[in-house]
Amino acid sequence: MPAFRIFATVAPLALVAGCATYDDRGYGGSDGYPSYQGGQYGGTGVGGTGARDLDPWLGGSRAGQALVLARFDRNDNGEIGSDRAREANAWFRRYADRDHDLRLTDREIDAGLQRVARELRQR
Repeated sequence: MPAFRIFATVAPLALVAGCATYDDRGYGGSDGYPSYQGGQYGGTGVGGTGARDLDPWLGGSRAGQALVLARFDRNDNGEIGSDRAREANAWFRRYADRDHDLRLTDREIDAGLQRVARELRQR
């Protein structure tokens, strides 16, 4: 019986610990990063030390670059730091994740980039 009690206590904790969840910066959990498989994105048009930290769909697409520069380039100099890149990544992941499953698909990324492009044109 004691072994069953230990299992009954530990199993739910292990299950919860293995789930990916949001944290204050975006996605966290067992893998710490949303799964991504698919599209190729070009090089970044955003400079600064944080440019290499951008998710590929932000740093390598025109809509993503426009979003980063419009919302996260606080100095209007075309450059961002690592902290701003992490904020941009987290913001877009939440914005694009329409089914709230903590995973981004190509369809969600593309739809999110299209919505961002429309919203930025309307400014």
